[in-house]
Amino acid sequence: MKLKRRWVIRSSAREAPAELVERLSLSPLTAGLLAQRGIKTLAEAKVFLHGTAEDLFSPFLLNTMDRAVERLATALQKKEKILIYGDYDVDGLTATALILRTLRPWNKGNIIYYIPKRLEEGYGLHQDNLAKAVKYGCRLVVTVDCGVTALQEAEFLRSKGVDLLVTDHHEPGGVLPEAAAVVNPKTTPGYPGGELAGVGVAFKLLQGLAEFIPEVREVLWENLDLVALGTVADIVPLVGENRLLVKEGLKALEKTENPGLSALLNLNGWAGRERTPGLISFGLAPRLNACGRLGDPVKGLRLLLETDRHRARKIAMELEKLNRKRQQIEERVLKEAEEMLSREEPGQAIVLGSENWHPGVIGIVASRLVEKYYRPVVLVALEKGKGRGSARSIPGFHLYRALNACAPLLERFGGHEMAAGLEVAGDKLAVFKENFEEVAGSWLDREEVGTPVLEIDEVTALEDLTVELAREVAALAPFGPGNPEPVLACRGVKLLSAGTVGKDGRHLSVEIGNGVASRRGIGFNFGPLREQLPVGEEFDFAFKLEEDSWDRDHRVCLVLKDIVPARARE
Repeated sequence: MKLKRRWVIRSSAREAPAELVERLSLSPLTAGLLAQRGIKTLAEAKVFLHGTAEDLFSPFLLNTMDRAVERLATALQKKEKILIYGDYDVDGLTATALILRTLRPWNKGNIIYYIPKRLEEGYGLHQDNLAKAVKYGCRLVVTVDCGVTALQEAEFLRSKGVDLLVTDHHEPGGVLPEAAAVVNPKTTPGYPGGELAGVGVAFKLLQGLAEFIPEVREVLWENLDLVALGTVADIVPLVGENRLLVKEGLKALEKTENPGLSALLNLNGWAGRERTPGLISFGLAPRLNACGRLGDPVKGLRLLLETDRHRARKIAMELEKLNRKRQQIEERVLKEAEEMLSREEPGQAIVLGSENWHPGVIGIVASRLVEKYYRPVVLVALEKGKGRGSARSIPGFHLYRALNACAPLLERFGGHEMAAGLEVAGDKLAVFKENFEEVAGSWLDREEVGTPVLEIDEVTALEDLTVELAREVAALAPFGPGNPEPVLACRGVKLLSAGTVGKDGRHLSVEIGNGVASRRGIGFNFGPLREQLPVGEEFDFAFKLEEDSWDRDHRVCLVLKDIVPARARE
């Protein structure tokens, strides 16, 4: 008996720099966990564990930031009309809202916005919309979460005497657009802040602007909850500046003064829940995304900009209804995709297309297929000979580069390592499928697909699992891509007792011991495994470590991730 996971034991977490153990009073295991995450010096560890927004890097380390800030400050001082051009996903919506909420006090009535519709227009800048902004009298266009490949649109604005300021985090092409400034970590080799989300780049712009207009700083810091929301939703690595921004942004979300965010939290009974990346990923983000997936994304932006709590609650209720509708459509598309896969043996990658699919949900379905089949997935919604696709990947397979290898077959594409979008003509889908699968076959080993990897940070003794260690591990949060919650393992441990809890016995409750110590564990959705776990036998357990303070009795709880008979993995 085993769950379908391939264990990979990382280099020993106990090989920790002695300085971290001695100077920070950490256990060798916790210090080793920091080292595994690239945190090896005392200064780095102090920032990781105790850093605040004050420890962020200077925004002027980003190429052309000085020009961007100077041009934006001039526009605000001269009361020029400014267009903020965003994107329809949560990253784009929060980035747009962040700039609007921060800057409108300094240029009331002269800052407008535009968010393209996912289904009607697709991603990126569109000349028709820019032409309307020119006609309206805009002298500056600021992009957020888009624009780094908008060569033609930049030339159009230049021909009309309108300046373009690009803030983006997507992969640039071989040539950058002609603009007053292009601010993008990917166009700044060696930028120490890491892989920022679109809202993170917008934050850096405003952080730089605060050097020119100091009053901006306080308003910007008040809206750090938006930065956390967009950063987590875009699934960028929670390391470096991203982790600091999310850590501080989650604190801001605890006491948010944003009526829209408060309405979403109250509507779903989350007001009293701990603010975590999981609450954003599975609670807030899907509801904000729903309006863009099924209709007009501006509704989500209006929620984030709303100042009246009654109106905010009304918008939040509309988003809740849209999200339920999205879930129904998603389940139908998932069922059809799995029926297709039942008729063919998946290769190193999965590429499927259908005229019955809603283009607004295929990205979510692609993610669910990746989770189940553990290989890169591209889903394409076809309509009138044209296809809109969404792609999701697994670690080690860079989606943008893979799509670039198939570029002659695509109308357009964009994205990054783990997620991307594309457009392909219906009559070229079959050839694209063949080429993409060939790329995956040449880039991925057969062992890398089909079976998800469970990375084990450290194999440890049961008696080392203490409340103090659980608290040290918790201090490494917030967890996410690039900084996953540590997974530990104990080998050859006896199962002392096992039972099921929850509705229909869905969850597994165990007590395990090694003759020296015993610990309790819970396996969520592991209930069906109960009959395969003979009490008294020895097993290897993989788990996450938590402190359980139920009934004021502080003790360690093992949140199980995998169970296999002892030595079965040898």
